[in-house]
Amino acid sequence: MNIAKCNSQEVNIKFIPEEDEQINKFLEKIKSFGEVINDDKFKFKFRPGDNYNITNNGLIATKNSGGNAWNCIIYGDKEIPKNKISKWKIKINSDISGSLRDLYIGIGLNNAKGLLYNFCWSFICSHSEKKIKGETLKYNNLEGKLKKGDIVEVIVDRNLNNLSFSINGVNHGIACSQIPKDDILYPTVLIYEQNHIVEIV
Repeated sequence: MNIAKCNSQEVNIKFIPEEDEQINKFLEKIKSFGEVINDDKFKFKFRPGDNYNITNNGLIATKNSGGNAWNCIIYGDKEIPKNKISKWKIKINSDISGSLRDLYIGIGLNNAKGLLYNFCWSFICSHSEKKIKGETLKYNNLEGKLKKGDIVEVIVDRNLNNLSFSINGVNHGIACSQIPKDDILYPTVLIYEQNHIVEIV
């Protein structure tokens, strides 16, 4: 603020030390409240589970049993921090065959029964459609098709309780705006088709 300019226009500005200190504390609080955890800060690996194996020090998961079915739920080994913005990237390392629901990438409650239908907020990656499972289908019928080598970035804002996704560097805005604020959430990938491969990058 240009105090001299304001005073030249007969607008007198006076700063009260006590109020100035309060403002500084408020600004510091805002700064910490909106801290962003970048990829180099929020690191996780895939943890062991059913119907998949883990390689490359926990960064690659491959569905290796169970056939084509929703029986492969992969969790990250770290809780998504509360009161922060967290983001990470998942690379699709196998061809998408054309199934309506090849895999889901997103967030979920830990080991919840019926996770696919009731406790998961995800980006649905398939050859024929791309959409969101959550309280909104904002991303339904996006142009283009996902393929091997594509990267989906997950952005979770646990201050404002929203979830968004970036596809190959293009952010498509908020997909879900009512994710749980206080529940324990983990990065999740749900794989339908046998031999699908995903990687944390």
